[in-house]
Amino acid sequence: MQTATADTAFLERVAEAADGHVAAFLVAHDDDVPALAHRPAMARLLALVTTFTQPGSGFHRQERLGKAMGGCLDRLEALQGPTGLFDGTNLSSPPDSAFTLNDLCLALRIIRATDAAATLLSDVDTRLAGIVARSIDAMVAGGVHTPNHRWELCAALAQINGLQPRQDIGERIAQWLAEGIDQLPDGMYSERSPLYATAVTNPSLLTIADSTDRPELLDHVRRNLTAFLPWFNGDGSVESVFSRRQDQWLAFSAAPFFHLYRRLATQDGRADFAAAAAWLAALPLHEPAKLLALTRLDPWLAGALPPALPSDAALSLPLDLPAALAPVEAALDSCGAFRFRSAGTVATVFGGCDSLVPGVGSGLATNPTFLRFGNGAAVLSDVRLSRSFFDLGPFRSQHTARRGRSVVLREELEASFYQPLPPEQLRADGIYALEHEGRFSAGMEFTARPADVHRLATEISVDCGDGHVGLDIGFAGTHTAFALELTFRPGGVLDGVQPAGAPGTFQLLSGTGTYRVGRDVVEFGPGLPTDPDAPAVYNPGESYRYLGGTNAADGIKVYIAGRTSGSHRFTFRGYTLPA
Repeated sequence: MQTATADTAFLERVAEAADGHVAAFLVAHDDDVPALAHRPAMARLLALVTTFTQPGSGFHRQERLGKAMGGCLDRLEALQGPTGLFDGTNLSSPPDSAFTLNDLCLALRIIRATDAAATLLSDVDTRLAGIVARSIDAMVAGGVHTPNHRWELCAALAQINGLQPRQDIGERIAQWLAEGIDQLPDGMYSERSPLYATAVTNPSLLTIADSTDRPELLDHVRRNLTAFLPWFNGDGSVESVFSRRQDQWLAFSAAPFFHLYRRLATQDGRADFAAAAAWLAALPLHEPAKLLALTRLDPWLAGALPPALPSDAALSLPLDLPAALAPVEAALDSCGAFRFRSAGTVATVFGGCDSLVPGVGSGLATNPTFLRFGNGAAVLSDVRLSRSFFDLGPFRSQHTARRGRSVVLREELEASFYQPLPPEQLRADGIYALEHEGRFSAGMEFTARPADVHRLATEISVDCGDGHVGLDIGFAGTHTAFALELTFRPGGVLDGVQPAGAPGTFQLLSGTGTYRVGRDVVEFGPGLPTDPDAPAVYNPGESYRYLGGTNAADGIKVYIAGRTSGSHRFTFRGYTLPA
């Protein structure tokens, strides 16, 4: 790998943060290490090895770390099963073992890159090499169960092959890579997840590219990082509503993206990546000890950003997004996600939920939030539409189309009442096929029965103007109740609304309401009169409620409730009060 001019101030900051991380866990290390799972045990050992070998660290060559290192090694050896793999929620798991082995290989590479060997490190090296040797057969033969696991497994094999080469390791890596990287046309990976992009896929592809001389894999990382550029928020988070994984329900921190942008900004000289890295540098460092280890092994990561861009120290929270991260419009067509900025506001429209035919489950994009609207610190984090229609849950767009600065979302639901079975389908024992009919399962052989079908079609047009968003909601079919749920990020003051029962829950009955944080305001409305047959509640649907669960958003809630007759127009407007 080529070299780059080292960024001394950056490296000093990372080393200081790594020292703080190690100092914090050493306080309780002796008590909690016996209960550590294999991944945190190895992460802790990597941190110890990295700071122990880091010149200038407060732990450099401190033999007192030997006991802590030994405890982590004892724990790892005890947890490694007879196949050479580690157990966790997934038993004898090659991909879960790969997470640990990737960190383990980093630690070995740090040790072997250290100039002056120490007896302590020699023992650590020997024991870690033994863990690797015992794992190889199972890692080469092992399988996976999520898309990103393939690349984590390949990254571990690539590092292992650099330490303990075997021909079958390289052949197995090639077999996995022959499937092709699961990248969508707009740059997202198939899981559409910032969590897995930062924790697994992008770091793994970097490792494979560097370790196996496959620089073409870096193009996938570049495309993914380019796709994410417009989706960062001024509060230090990144949009994740379109994810197919668990982060679709989270406010996901942008911090894990830092080292990825920094590495490629330095290597490629890309100003947009450098702007992202400089902006992300104002956030607390994510996993600083591991970041320090990576800077030791990757001169591009340790290198200086292009000099024309702001220094790390020039930024502070709350963060003003640089131009490279705040285009007027952005789209992820494969995810059904669109973003529009104007007059200090940002609107995010999402219509890319997956089909729920197999039911709500892991690996599907099912978040019913279809709009987010922010004006500075005042954030309307979740707009959802709940309808009372056979307990089928909130609106999730099935057909999404963009028209300039407007996005049209459509969904049509069906539910049936079933007639008696035809004579030729009758059984003397009264036992019929167990089938799922869309809402629930029963031994009714639904597909053999005539049905009376009820339908409800919903169309939502989201029009993004200059500092405001217009929402036109139209219904066709069954006449029933709806509730538009507005969830605001806590920390502000509501005005113009009435309490609606549960604490933190309100209803807008007429005119407009406002939500203010400092001088930043989001105005919303108009409200609708109270109707006893249109309750101000959110219904997650039977697939959640049957299990006593929910997908409710967290925050301060305002409802606008009405009936599904005709169409309704709502407006959200952002403005800032004078000082």
